[in-house]
Amino acid sequence: MAKVLSKKAGPFALVLSSPLPRAKETAQLIAGRLDGVEPGFLPEMGGVIGDRIFGEMRTLADWAEVLREREDARKFATEQLATWARVAMRVGEKDRVLAISHGGIIELPAISLAQRLRTPLEGASFGYCEGVVITYAAGRPTKVEAVRI
Repeated sequence: MAKVLSKKAGPFALVLSSPLPRAKETAQLIAGRLDGVEPGFLPEMGGVIGDRIFGEMRTLADWAEVLREREDARKFATEQLATWARVAMRVGEKDRVLAISHGGIIELPAISLAQRLRTPLEGASFGYCEGVVITYAAGRPTKVEAVRI
């Protein structure tokens, strides 16, 4: 999947990954480099939310249900959106960022952001997704798209 994406994506102004070796390797396979590690892409999670995030693969509809059911999931999504906003502040308006993380860490905040923007998560049939594209304008997110490779 990373090799396919490397042919379709880029160039990237910034390439980040979570601290996990697999995420770093994936970023390097896609972009040919890794500019830094973002600890916020691998936050400490425990309890039920940690079990659900790092458990079996889930559809976007499943993640939306987790957000509806659990306050800790909503809090987690909000914290992740703050991490994403900090990353967005590091690049220019038209720049693209490749950020490699893990299931749940991407899906939960993406669904939460789409809800805040009062827009559907574009490109998603609420099945599985491999990534998320967020468009920013004037420092604020304006569009969220699910990506399936």
